[in-house]
Amino acid sequence: MNNPTSFKAWVDQPDGRGTFDIIWSSLTTIFLSTWTCLHLNIPAPDEGIWRPVLRKFRWMVFTIVVPEFTLALAAGQRANARRTTDALHGMGHSRWTPRHSFYANMGGFILQPRDSTPFPIHGIHIVWLVKQGYLKIPEITEEEIADKSKADLLTKLLVCGQTGWFVVQCLARWNQKLPLTTLELATITFVWCTWGIYGQWLKKPLDVECPTVLKIQASTAEILVKAGPAASKPYLQTPLDFIWDWHVSWTLDVQPHLRFRVDPRKRPIPRILNDGFPWYDRASDVGIVLFMITFYGAIHVMGWNFIFPSRTEKILWRVSGLVILCTTSVFCLWETGWGIIRAWYLLRLNKQPIRPMSVFYVFTNRIDKIAGANGLPIHDEKFDAEVVTAGHISVIVPLGVLYILARFYVMGEALASLRAVPAAAYQDVQWTKFIPHY
Repeated sequence: MNNPTSFKAWVDQPDGRGTFDIIWSSLTTIFLSTWTCLHLNIPAPDEGIWRPVLRKFRWMVFTIVVPEFTLALAAGQRANARRTTDALHGMGHSRWTPRHSFYANMGGFILQPRDSTPFPIHGIHIVWLVKQGYLKIPEITEEEIADKSKADLLTKLLVCGQTGWFVVQCLARWNQKLPLTTLELATITFVWCTWGIYGQWLKKPLDVECPTVLKIQASTAEILVKAGPAASKPYLQTPLDFIWDWHVSWTLDVQPHLRFRVDPRKRPIPRILNDGFPWYDRASDVGIVLFMITFYGAIHVMGWNFIFPSRTEKILWRVSGLVILCTTSVFCLWETGWGIIRAWYLLRLNKQPIRPMSVFYVFTNRIDKIAGANGLPIHDEKFDAEVVTAGHISVIVPLGVLYILARFYVMGEALASLRAVPAAAYQDVQWTKFIPHY
């Protein structure tokens, strides 16, 4: 970056780049990227029109505040979809695709037992129900799922074009040694994360409204009786809790400890929640997510030598950038560590020999090899409540407080620094310089 000596506040743009130009292009890019990247789960049948829209708006705000966490959740859902697909392929259902798994895991299938209340089921439940002979593999085709999706290729191309052009302009300014504003640098972090979210949710249907009902001949009571002692306890979410009970998630595990209201209150739970904590079972998953969120934090640190209105603001930006970089990386590694701890405990719970390769085997085959699909206990409530949830809260809450303070400062400073911007930041890129001259 060059070091211009003059600063300007508000600059009109009749003949070139101005303050409104910078604000409009940045905020438009942020809005388009965070709104269109969200592929939320299917709403409950009785929610109407506005509750899903409001939920998506809340998730957009959440993604603006913590975009890398939405990226981590998307990567966890992709890992879940892959595990479900692998499990059903291992049972001989080769036509089942990742799009089917995403559709199942987002609440695309409602189970309707005989003379019983219907409820949404996850891909893990489908694996168990098919294996036990209660359900045939759903015959919905990939084309039918795509038809339910509201994904518009043209809209995605326009958004990618808008965000891509924004990044090209910023790179061109860097190439010509023209200063960027902190708002533009912050916008690049959103673009980076939303591109990653797009990649993780590439096969997930968008804004599906109506699930597919799967009717079975058995009643809920018959399923629970045949499942034996594992299904004897009262359920908390759905009657199939003994297979998988939706843990660990922010709504079901963290909010009760924080004394927050837990919604939805209806049971069986009417929809699959969006905030399940990610579970990565491959080193490649961890590597990709760690790279994405680490680079996200590193983009903030790239503003280390930016020109700020005051030295105090520069120091606070540097500190906040380092906090964002470190806390997000620690979170990803912490989640992986808890996966290994739960794998160790699962071996112990099933009285299996505990060796490094055994822990790795359980950790990387959670659903189709050792989970409820094989009738083995996958957890006990005491361990989940006292160890897993408490462990998450003891680390995530302090990290979250540090992160939120740093994140809010960065967001506030991105706008506040526009009161005194280096004069060169208002110079336009000379695009003719990129044309080869012979």
